[in-house]
Amino acid sequence: MGCLVNTRYDHKALDFDPRVDVACAAATSCDEVGFDTILQVYHHDWHGIASASAALPGRKLRLDANLLDEAAFQVVLRFVESEMIRVVCFQGFSEAAEGLLRYLKTHTGDAVRFYAVSHVTSTQFQAPFEIRMLAALRRCRTEGVLAAIGSVKPHFHEVMPETWRPTLINFCPKAVSKLAPVPGRVFIPLENHWRKGLYTNLLAALRVEETSEIRCVHEPRHLEALEDLQRVTVTGFLPRADIREEMARAEVVMNVSLAECQPMTQLEAYALGRPCLTGPLGIGEFADDAITKLCTVEHTDTPHGIIAKLKALYAIWRRDPDAMLQMTQEHVMRRNTLAASRYNEFFSL
Repeated sequence: MGCLVNTRYDHKALDFDPRVDVACAAATSCDEVGFDTILQVYHHDWHGIASASAALPGRKLRLDANLLDEAAFQVVLRFVESEMIRVVCFQGFSEAAEGLLRYLKTHTGDAVRFYAVSHVTSTQFQAPFEIRMLAALRRCRTEGVLAAIGSVKPHFHEVMPETWRPTLINFCPKAVSKLAPVPGRVFIPLENHWRKGLYTNLLAALRVEETSEIRCVHEPRHLEALEDLQRVTVTGFLPRADIREEMARAEVVMNVSLAECQPMTQLEAYALGRPCLTGPLGIGEFADDAITKLCTVEHTDTPHGIIAKLKALYAIWRRDPDAMLQMTQEHVMRRNTLAASRYNEFFSL
């Protein structure tokens, strides 16, 4: 991994980005509230968390956990001290991240405050790793190593009572495209995993006559035994820039899974002016939001509700495409304003 700052901070496990990204005009006062003194730390290969973290205001540190060692810890400490970082926030957590956290806390004392944000749901507890990491976060909080633990999953305090409230809000990223959507095209970037619902989304799109093309990142294995898949194109793995191009070329992005927090797939689509279907996310702050209502599917384990929502979105594109763009833009501004406020409160800036 390459260093983006200078050779003083060079280490194969570390990739620093010193820029203080601002996701929207509402956050342009980040210098005033201190986002320039924040370092967001995350694993480079945890794609959803990495996408969410990249959209946050503040400096960024992407980790390769397999290459972390004490020399890397020393480089991070040098960065924190030289760049006058006052808040370090771990987006997601691992054994490697805990090692870095405890090293930095030992060497900075009270000069730096440390936070962590959980991006999991309790449905993921079939993976013992997730339970172990929450237990590690709890120990760090109890011992005073962490100032607070936040979550992007609504009501996560009912899973971990010590979770800070209210819910932290993910930012929509800065994303611009001049590409026009292809009428009737949908894009489904879902993994082929039971929790993600690739087959249900695909079947719903196939049942809508107006769907002209379905582009999937992952192959719906064996479905050809039941369905004619001539309208389906499997792209295979795509880099982030190509993912966004696929979104921009689609009229609808489909991400109706069985369990989510605040999927960045939807927020990237909104940033590009495209609607993205999801299941209920439970974010009460956007319950009255126009695009949220249009894109929320109540029953996620059957194509039925997805079909109805997809038809409704096609109808808006035909009737008033400017309205679609306006709804997504209004959501981006509203969300990013709230996200900046929540992080400001969480970090006590």
